Amino acid sequence: MQGYFSKQMIFLVCTMGFFTVRSFVDPFWGVLMYYGLAVLRPQAIWDWALPEFRWSLLAALVAIVTTILNASSVKKVNQFRFLTLTILFGGCLFLSYCLANDQVVAGRYGWEYAKILLMVIIASYVVREKWHIRYLGWMIFLCLTYLVYEVNLQYLIDRRLDIYNRGYGGLDNNGAALMLAMVAPFCYYYFFAGRRWWRWGFLFCLISTFHAVMLTQSRGAMLSTLVVMLGILVTRARKKFLKTMFIGVVLGFAVLYLAGPDIRMRFLSITGPERDASSQSRLDSWKAGWRIAWDYPWFGAGIRNANLLAEQYGADMKGRTIHNVYIQIAADVGFPAAVIYVSLLGFAFWRLGRAIRMTRGSLEDMEDRWFHYTCRASIWSLGIFSIGALFLSLETFELCYLIILIGAVAPSLASQGNEERQELDVEAAERKRVKISTEGLST
Repeated sequence: MQGYFSKQMIFLVCTMGFFTVRSFVDPFWGVLMYYGLAVLRPQAIWDWALPEFRWSLLAALVAIVTTILNASSVKKVNQFRFLTLTILFGGCLFLSYCLANDQVVAGRYGWEYAKILLMVIIASYVVREKWHIRYLGWMIFLCLTYLVYEVNLQYLIDRRLDIYNRGYGGLDNNGAALMLAMVAPFCYYYFFAGRRWWRWGFLFCLISTFHAVMLTQSRGAMLSTLVVMLGILVTRARKKFLKTMFIGVVLGFAVLYLAGPDIRMRFLSITGPERDASSQSRLDSWKAGWRIAWDYPWFGAGIRNANLLAEQYGADMKGRTIHNVYIQIAADVGFPAAVIYVSLLGFAFWRLGRAIRMTRGSLEDMEDRWFHYTCRASIWSLGIFSIGALFLSLETFELCYLIILIGAVAPSLASQGNEERQELDVEAAERKRVKISTEGLST
């Protein structure tokens, strides 16, 4: 009974109640609640304080029902290309399930795919304002920095490395590390989005994020974070050299000093002799996945069925995961599905870049400013995932699909804002012309 009266339980029920009530007025709040639970996964972090319950399923039902009830009042935003790619990907998954070698395994992972794609379609229908993007960005930042806080607290106070030993919320340490790493660009760009003293707290969150990622001892996540953050610093340095260099020095201090010797050695082993066994295992699994994909080129061996065949195709052990999202999807679902998945990623990068360019000249407006920097953070966060996906099999990683969604809708919302400003400018010019004409007539 303790779980029913814990403060975590009370907080979660009150928060979900608040969002549920608001979602009947605007279904976006139901979508925000669902993705908040999908990212935070409270049943994993508060497992000792919550009863067994599928919180995200309840949130998904609320989002679906309120979207249907408010369908007539929802502002329409054209997302034909995004929806086409998503539906085609879902069709490939369905055919792969029907033709799978083991439909039980395919069905278990297929359900995860179905839930993710359904919620992405629902969200693309209700995310229709600039402030929706800002709230989604803040939700990602708050949920993941809270996890960063918990990971660091466990290590600094109790000397526990639960995220390394047990992973988090169904993800192993590598998947959990990549999820934590994806908040780093939000910490960085929100520092530039803010204009008051408290924005320096974002840099503290950035340092804490680096430390939490290193605590997972996931070299793939460390490498992808390092590559992307160096890319951010290089591209940013042209405009704000001193501030960018200061941030680089602070991050270097965090990496070299705050990390313990064991973690530093783990990171440096990316290029050391210790990498041989781990690297060879991954290479073998990639080769096995590639061979499976060529033997089942159109619809794959079945959703997550490639793992069942991996040893027969040269992997080092039975049930070996392919450890590469792109090859995993090609082997499981076929080359057409892999092409569509990569197209979704490329589409999101392209659309986010377009939204950034569209709002670059309106940063004095606070709504446009936060929208602009949320899009910047999203494109680099998706970059972290895309690089990390080369070393991990996280094809049902929901945060990735959420950022793809942000990219899909962002330019449409940015153009809506431009059109509204143009209409206001036209109205103001017309009023000025009428005023001048009236004054001329009176004279």
